[in-house]
Amino acid sequence: MTMTSSPAVTIVTPTKNRRVLLAETMDSVRRQTLVAWEHIIVDDGSDDGTAEVVSRRAESDPRVRYLMRTGQRTGANVCRNHGLASAAAGLIVFLDSDDMLRPHCLERRVEVMSRNADLDFAVFRAGVFIKSIGDVPRLYHDQAPGDDLLRFLSLDCIWEISGPIWRREFLKRIGGFDEEALSMQDLEMHVRAICSGGKYIFLRDVDHDIRGQDDSTRTSTRHFRDPAYIEAAARTWDSLFHTVKNAGLLTWSRHRAILGQNFSLAQGWIKIGRGDRATKTWAKGCGRNGTRLVWLLGLAMLLLLRCAPGDAGVVGRLVNKWKGWVRFRQEPKPLKVEVVSETQPSYLGDPKLEK
Repeated sequence: MTMTSSPAVTIVTPTKNRRVLLAETMDSVRRQTLVAWEHIIVDDGSDDGTAEVVSRRAESDPRVRYLMRTGQRTGANVCRNHGLASAAAGLIVFLDSDDMLRPHCLERRVEVMSRNADLDFAVFRAGVFIKSIGDVPRLYHDQAPGDDLLRFLSLDCIWEISGPIWRREFLKRIGGFDEEALSMQDLEMHVRAICSGGKYIFLRDVDHDIRGQDDSTRTSTRHFRDPAYIEAAARTWDSLFHTVKNAGLLTWSRHRAILGQNFSLAQGWIKIGRGDRATKTWAKGCGRNGTRLVWLLGLAMLLLLRCAPGDAGVVGRLVNKWKGWVRFRQEPKPLKVEVVSETQPSYLGDPKLEK
């Protein structure tokens, strides 16, 4: 396949040692009804034959580009930024190396962005699968109207890395991905995108699929049991606190959601036997966005968890009830539905919405 003009959209895929899954992901891009795309594969140091497989594909299809991650830093965000810097198109889609695009995905996304020139990004819904598309009868998230920023701060990830299509200049303006983040990588960037005032809409279309896995090595699992990941998560939440505050969006509800994440980090330290780090983490969180009563009650909860480890049983239920009482978990208020210049109603994100 050859292209006679510049690509309309660049797909960036970071990968490491996922040769078989990556091949399926690349096949989903190759089957797109839109032909004016480029697919940049950024290898984070694979040793499973990924380089050979992708290079052969690039030889037969000039729309495929293979890049090796350079420099001392590693990780998916480093690779995403590398791909972003090398992109030829003005529109960007990030696609993980185990997920899939449906055939009309790129055509529809490019059409939406072309017809809505004022948008910085648009978000589409995802299906979920384990082994083959359709084997799990549910969506990744129903994306019901609500306070998107509050949901992200409550770890309710209403869209994932492959959900949006971005304008390249907007991504560069907000600084791309945080290369220091070990977990919550896309969530952190999505919060920055909202706080920067980025204009976006949701579309009803389900145009891609997220592969579900039960894998103890995934960062979402290590986030709560690996000391390095707990440390990195604490830095991320500290950064997010300042991002939201500096944007003038630190409402009471978002305040409390971030404080709830600080308590979860303290629980993580308790689970690995580091009560000293737990109390310091909790004290730091309360020092900037808590009250003395909440701090004292939280210390009591941590002491109970230290004496009776685990989330099950009476202590676990008591701690969960306390979290609900202090409003660490909240239901975002619905947004007003609007009709934009698409064939179906969507709604605009509004970071100023308060519960």
